[in-house]
Amino acid sequence: MKKVVLLVGLFAMLSGCVSTKNIQISAADIKQLNPNNVAMTTRDKPDFAAMTAGKAMFAMLGAAAMIAAGNDLVKENQVEDPARYIQAELAKALNTSYGFELSEGSALKVNTDKPAKIATLFPESDLVLDLETINWSFAYFPTDWDNYRVIYSVKLRLFNTKTKSMVAEGFCARVPEEDTTAPSYDELVANKAERLKQELKIAADHCIGEFKSKFLSI
Repeated sequence: MKKVVLLVGLFAMLSGCVSTKNIQISAADIKQLNPNNVAMTTRDKPDFAAMTAGKAMFAMLGAAAMIAAGNDLVKENQVEDPARYIQAELAKALNTSYGFELSEGSALKVNTDKPAKIATLFPESDLVLDLETINWSFAYFPTDWDNYRVIYSVKLRLFNTKTKSMVAEGFCARVPEEDTTAPSYDELVANKAERLKQELKIAADHCIGEFKSKFLSI
């Protein structure tokens, strides 16, 4: 029973839930803003947790080992942060739907969530699209320690630099249910972590769809 309780706590940690206001901007509001361009932020690549049974049983020491192993895996296999892909696809969709272009000097690295600070970093842009991966990891299922799921969560913010305000905010998470297609650890990391990259792409596409419909009115 103690092992099950520990696993539940670890999975809750890995899901990466954060406080989000869930602000949707309507198509009418976007047109009223009449922006000419949108800039994109970049953020530091977050830690990746690779949760295996052996590491999980050592509580906090195990958490440190999971992160160290995950970061090594990401680096060695050149696994990209899905937030960059999500951000690029949303920028394309905004251009298609509303006509404004990607701002020059975009993709500036930021480490703040404050609208006023964001506005000062992008003085030539009307809007700033910020995507931040909150959690990316993989973990075995609580009732199946031989197979794994890839967990991903990401936060979206859209800033109006003229009013120095946040005009849209949303959170998306994908935590797959146990099924017969779930990969083993070896399958997940084989061939330069090809299956891991595929699962992250599935999660990213899922969140693109949610952000378009629920928060950006696309």
